[in-house]
Amino acid sequence: MKETLLKTINEYFKIFPDEEERLKILKNFVSQNSYSDVTDWNNFYGHIVGSAFIYSLKEDKFLALYHNDFKIFIYPGGHVDKTDLNILDAAKREVKEETGLEDYQVYNISNNPLLPIDIDIHNISYNEKLDLPEHLHFDFRYLFIIDHIVNVKTDPNEMRTYKWISINEFSTNAVSKRVIDKLNKYIETFKENSNLK
Repeated sequence: MKETLLKTINEYFKIFPDEEERLKILKNFVSQNSYSDVTDWNNFYGHIVGSAFIYSLKEDKFLALYHNDFKIFIYPGGHVDKTDLNILDAAKREVKEETGLEDYQVYNISNNPLLPIDIDIHNISYNEKLDLPEHLHFDFRYLFIIDHIVNVKTDPNEMRTYKWISINEFSTNAVSKRVIDKLNKYIETFKENSNLK
């Protein structure tokens, strides 16, 4: 599993070489630790998480969930469980748990289906409710495409509500704004390849 993860990270750097310096901390973290350590959510240096931008083709909108702890609208995602085969599997499970969605297409940017469209590192503040210390999330972000907007089933313990938002509104979110150019590019490519332009 660790070898597969390192291979995916190295392939990501081949596609996005300008991001290698920014993500050097991730490569070092994975190289120096076991797969179970880097995905263990009790590792309070940090851990890898899997998430997904969910995009509706017909309405040209993204799904945003209001997170009760973070108190902002974010995309679905979360920790890697021991039962997850890989990080993409974790992202799919989290999407199902947080939204009920299962009918989507995962956008692939290479022949490696595990390769995310983006990797981000963000700091998670101290969680007073759960008494969890500040730590890093190494976020492997995928693009899931659905045909049209559907109702979603949020978990009220984690997510209070949801909304479908334009990419312009999405770009104002600090957690997602850096990836907007990639999202625009891949959505346009998907539409061209699907004759939907």
